[in-house]
Amino acid sequence: MEDLGRFTDMRREFLIALSALCLLSAVSIPAFGQSVNDFGIWASAQVNKVWAKPYAFVRAEYRSCDYSSSTEAWFIAAGGGYKFTDWLKADLSYEFWQIPVSSAPTVHKAVLAATGTLRSGSLAFMLREKYEFAVCGQTGTISNTLRSRIRAQYSAGICTSYLMYEFFNGFEGQGWIRSLHYAGTEISLGKGHSLDLFYMYHLYAASSGNGSRHLLGLGYNFVF
Repeated sequence: MEDLGRFTDMRREFLIALSALCLLSAVSIPAFGQSVNDFGIWASAQVNKVWAKPYAFVRAEYRSCDYSSSTEAWFIAAGGGYKFTDWLKADLSYEFWQIPVSSAPTVHKAVLAATGTLRSGSLAFMLREKYEFAVCGQTGTISNTLRSRIRAQYSAGICTSYLMYEFFNGFEGQGWIRSLHYAGTEISLGKGHSLDLFYMYHLYAASSGNGSRHLLGLGYNFVF
């Protein structure tokens, strides 16, 4: 009976998380004013080195657009961080971006992120706040962005299924910029190796001139 009660509590918490994510997604949709349905693929690889509490990482990612016939962007990132407690970590990184579809394709970013995690058995809920300081390589224009992301996940065996929602806000008066809506699964391939498979619906602000995009993602992660 105790195990049944624990399962019922976990299921209730997971359903609450799902409802919260759906609500946040619904709040974003009214801000979307144009309908350009494109399809793209995001492919990434990340290597993580973990010590007792410090960690370091390197990441490379490629993104396609125009029904995956063109390159939207690619970037490389490197950084390090520290795990302060079982539920809180923070890291600092540098990112170099190339965005061929942009009029200013080269971007340098300094990124500061903090992640809090709440676990209950096989369930986990995460909140990440990320600040990005970006400099355009062609014009020197500076932009500041705050990205807030929440994630609910459930682990069973070698698979971890998750729902995730992230929104971008600017500091220059433009407010909400865009939001990402994920549903995915991480699959363990053995010690330190995993794959991340997801579908994402991407919403832009109406004023940006962009539209919604349907994306499939494939990520490889190695931790040692």
